[in-house]
Amino acid sequence: MKHASLKTVVLAVFASIASLAQAQQTTVYGAIGTDVIYATGVAKTGGGSGSSLYVNDNAIVNSRIGIKGGEDLGGGLAAEFNLESSVSPDTGKTNATFWNRNAFIGLKGGFGSVRVGHQWNVADDYMCGYFVCGFYAPFQFKEFYSLSDYYDNTIKYTTPNMGGLQGGVSYTLGEQAGKTSAGQKFQAAANYSSGAFGLGAVIFTQKSTTLPGTDKMYALGASYDLGSAKLRLGYASAEVKIGGDDKGSVIDLGVDVPLSATTSVSADYVAKDMDKGADVDFFRVRGVYALSKRTSLNANFIVLKNSNGGNFAFVGGNTEVDKGQNLLSVGITHAF
Repeated sequence: MKHASLKTVVLAVFASIASLAQAQQTTVYGAIGTDVIYATGVAKTGGGSGSSLYVNDNAIVNSRIGIKGGEDLGGGLAAEFNLESSVSPDTGKTNATFWNRNAFIGLKGGFGSVRVGHQWNVADDYMCGYFVCGFYAPFQFKEFYSLSDYYDNTIKYTTPNMGGLQGGVSYTLGEQAGKTSAGQKFQAAANYSSGAFGLGAVIFTQKSTTLPGTDKMYALGASYDLGSAKLRLGYASAEVKIGGDDKGSVIDLGVDVPLSATTSVSADYVAKDMDKGADVDFFRVRGVYALSKRTSLNANFIVLKNSNGGNFAFVGGNTEVDKGQNLLSVGITHAF
């Protein structure tokens, strides 16, 4: 009888939680994935480089758990919120800032949406349709991180979709007394999508809280879907004035090929060219095979080269100067 009573109480509690979540339009969601990686060009203790094996978070679907929801306020107006945290399935650890991916609240309606808090920038909303995203991507270059990132203390407005045209603006407060512009970030983006064609643009500026100068970046993207393949082009130019003086560009030539209802392949050539700093280029091939709507197998193959004093590496720390990195990963992901 005691076991039966306990079971009844537990079921009643979960039923109450589910009922409350449904009434408030709240959803718990997430994804988990791991990669087994073989990489060359990994820095060794004491100098030099070698090869190594890793188990890491998946590079295509980053592992995370989140809660999102809202409330219909009537008259076409609704409240919305999102709390999302990353997790490293190889170690079970979470980020030091628990809600490190999203932590915002806002309002949405016919005017679009306004969100306030820690959130993804507007470049990520659109540029990931033109540049390759996931872990092995151009935003890993420090000069071009703003192609896809999340910011603290940010106010973000997104317009409604108007015949395929949509845009957004985000402003990140520096929160420095007596220095309104110190530490601020500003982004504006626009995107047009019509049938097989897509075109997007973004501008970005950033000021330091302590150092003079302003970092700037703009990016353009275009895509065209042939049916048998989708062609992508991304281009970004950056000026680095905070703590340095350099400028340069990155270009991404990509193609996505659906081989069947369950299998797809994509390829990208990415090249970063700086006037004074290090240059990097890499070629990436990615394959995905869907076991179901929620579970997929995937693989990445990357050949990366450094030049002009570069030592960039995707995994395992820095490589030796002007040495590259070859990388092969296989993984599995599941969404819930």
